[in-house]
Amino acid sequence: MARLSTYVHVTDDAGRPVVLGPDDEVPAWAVALIVNPKAWAEAPDVAEPAAEPVKPPAAKRAPARRKATADAVQRD
Repeated sequence: MARLSTYVHVTDDAGRPVVLGPDDEVPAWAVALIVNPKAWAEAPDVAEPAAEPVKPPAAKRAPARRKATADAVQRD
Protein backbone atom coordinates (compact mmCIF):
# COMPACT_ATOMS: atom_id res chain seq x y z
CA MET A 1 0.00 0.00 0.00
CA ALA A 2 1.28 3.46 -0.89
CA ARG A 3 2.10 5.70 2.05
CA LEU A 4 2.94 9.39 2.13
CA SER A 5 6.00 10.73 3.95
CA THR A 6 4.56 14.23 4.37
CA TYR A 7 1.33 16.19 4.03
CA VAL A 8 0.18 17.03 0.52
CA HIS A 9 -2.57 19.26 -0.80
CA VAL A 10 -4.55 18.12 -3.85
CA THR A 11 -7.79 19.26 -5.49
CA ASP A 12 -10.58 16.75 -6.10
CA ASP A 13 -12.80 16.57 -9.20
CA ALA A 14 -15.28 19.02 -7.67
CA GLY A 15 -12.52 21.60 -7.11
CA ARG A 16 -12.39 21.15 -3.32
CA PRO A 17 -8.97 21.16 -1.64
CA VAL A 18 -8.03 17.93 0.13
CA VAL A 19 -5.14 17.48 2.57
CA LEU A 20 -3.64 14.01 2.88
CA GLY A 21 -0.98 12.93 5.35
CA PRO A 22 1.19 9.97 6.30
CA ASP A 23 -1.60 8.32 8.35
CA ASP A 24 -4.27 8.68 5.64
CA GLU A 25 -5.27 6.11 3.05
CA VAL A 26 -4.55 7.73 -0.32
CA PRO A 27 -7.43 7.32 -2.80
CA ALA A 28 -6.61 6.24 -6.36
CA TRP A 29 -7.62 9.60 -7.85
CA ALA A 30 -5.15 11.36 -5.53
CA VAL A 31 -2.31 8.93 -6.33
CA ALA A 32 -2.43 10.11 -9.94
CA LEU A 33 -2.17 13.76 -8.85
CA ILE A 34 0.77 13.37 -6.45
CA VAL A 35 3.73 13.39 -8.81
CA ASN A 36 6.53 14.48 -6.48
CA PRO A 37 8.51 11.34 -5.60
CA LYS A 38 9.69 12.94 -2.34
CA ALA A 39 6.08 12.97 -1.07
CA TRP A 40 5.99 9.16 -0.91
CA ALA A 41 7.43 7.04 1.91
CA GLU A 42 6.36 3.95 -0.09
CA ALA A 43 5.79 4.54 -3.78
CA PRO A 44 2.43 3.43 -5.18
CA ASP A 45 2.17 0.49 -7.57
CA VAL A 46 1.09 1.98 -10.87
CA ALA A 47 -0.40 -0.62 -13.20
CA GLU A 48 -0.59 1.66 -16.21
CA PRO A 49 1.70 4.53 -17.18
CA ALA A 50 0.77 8.02 -16.09
CA ALA A 51 -1.14 10.19 -18.50
CA GLU A 52 0.77 12.58 -20.72
CA PRO A 53 1.40 15.90 -18.98
CA VAL A 54 -0.96 18.63 -20.05
CA LYS A 55 0.76 21.09 -22.37
CA PRO A 56 0.12 24.77 -21.72
CA PRO A 57 -1.74 26.60 -24.45
CA ALA A 58 0.36 28.21 -27.14
CA ALA A 59 1.38 31.77 -26.46
CA LYS A 60 -0.87 34.33 -28.08
CA ARG A 61 0.78 36.42 -30.71
CA ALA A 62 0.10 40.08 -31.24
CA PRO A 63 -1.95 40.83 -34.33
CA ALA A 64 0.02 41.73 -37.42
CA ARG A 65 0.44 45.44 -38.08
CA ARG A 66 -0.93 46.89 -41.26
CA LYS A 67 1.52 48.40 -43.64
CA ALA A 68 1.10 52.04 -44.58
CA THR A 69 -0.37 52.52 -47.99
CA ALA A 70 0.62 55.11 -50.58
CA ASP A 71 -2.84 56.66 -50.20
CA ALA A 72 -2.32 57.42 -46.54
CA VAL A 73 -2.30 61.10 -45.64
CA GLN A 74 1.06 62.32 -44.40
CA ARG A 75 1.04 64.89 -41.68
CA ASP A 76 4.00 67.16 -41.04
